[in-house]
Amino acid sequence: MIRVEGVSKVYRVYASPTERLKRFLGRRGRYIDFAALRDVTFTIDPGEAVGIIGENGAGKSTLLKIVSETTAPTSGTVEVDGPVASILELGAAFHPDFSGRENAMLYGALLGMDREAVESRMETILAFAELGEFIDHPIRSYSTGMTMRLAFAVATHLDPRVLVIDEALAVGDGYFQKKCIDRLLEIRDSGTTILFCSHSMFYVTSFCGRAIWLREGAVERDGRASAVVAEYEEFLLARERRRLDDDQDRASDRAARGEAFIRSIRVLDPEGRETGTYVPGRGLVIEIVWEATSSAGVYHLGAALERRDATRIFGSATFWDGLEPVRGGGVRTARLVIDELPVTQGVYSVSAFLFDESGIHIHDQAVLTAHLQPADPGWKPGLLELPHRWEV
Repeated sequence: MIRVEGVSKVYRVYASPTERLKRFLGRRGRYIDFAALRDVTFTIDPGEAVGIIGENGAGKSTLLKIVSETTAPTSGTVEVDGPVASILELGAAFHPDFSGRENAMLYGALLGMDREAVESRMETILAFAELGEFIDHPIRSYSTGMTMRLAFAVATHLDPRVLVIDEALAVGDGYFQKKCIDRLLEIRDSGTTILFCSHSMFYVTSFCGRAIWLREGAVERDGRASAVVAEYEEFLLARERRRLDDDQDRASDRAARGEAFIRSIRVLDPEGRETGTYVPGRGLVIEIVWEATSSAGVYHLGAALERRDATRIFGSATFWDGLEPVRGGGVRTARLVIDELPVTQGVYSVSAFLFDESGIHIHDQAVLTAHLQPADPGWKPGLLELPHRWEV
């Protein structure tokens, strides 16, 4: 249904409007070329719902605009088998001086539909948008939420073969978001091909069977939505906190600048052996080794266990537990002893924190991503293994 082959998009960014004018007049103007997309290739089959994920500036919106034919690629080709309905910037296809009803007719015409076909769906569109008498008012008098309601209602009720959505569910109350999701599920199940861009990983994994992760304009991963999202979330966690396994140079720089920094994190079993697995009900020890170059330093320590969806299942710090801070410089070791870990399933990252004496400023933070896994990965009826008994 959609074939994207070697697509790149380069924007020429001029230093100032004067430099752009120089270029227009045939003189040399100062500029830089910014590659928003770099050699992006993928195909999407009919009826697939594919999530597009990535950080801000990764090229997601540019890709959706190219598929929607609202902008052209610098190189490469895009083939789409059928008309595309898109919800990009809210109300991008609307004229501010036309009424909501007139804009619905205009949008249908842009999709190649005749007037009778749009009018036959108008009552359904109006009922979904729930704009009441405002449907005959100019779009410029609408709030952002009202514009989004109308845009979503029109785009999803004109029977598109391909639907492109860019963060359309980010606006609106919980009631309307639920209504939009129900409508998306309905059209997905009817066989419409959907490209869905969102920063909500819950929506992507729940709605899409496949995800494409864009990183700095290129495809980083393309595969099953849950697997791609899990890897993307681990990447975000590692960006937020320093990874120890590939950051020795940064540690040396910190030491040279006289900073306090974390040297290593280890997870030990109750017998003191290093481990990457856990057994429900057994204990664990998180060992943190840090270095402080200042003899006047005062430090608190913290540690946490987090799931792949960024849910923190456990966290502790010496200042929360009423301990005195550690004073002085040198290489120090602290161990957080967890007597019993009652979780039965899930993969967890282990994070360590080095605070100042107030417990507010963080000197350093580091993470072992996706480090702890269950020793027995079989099915369990719940997340926790709690002490219990039956009384019948």
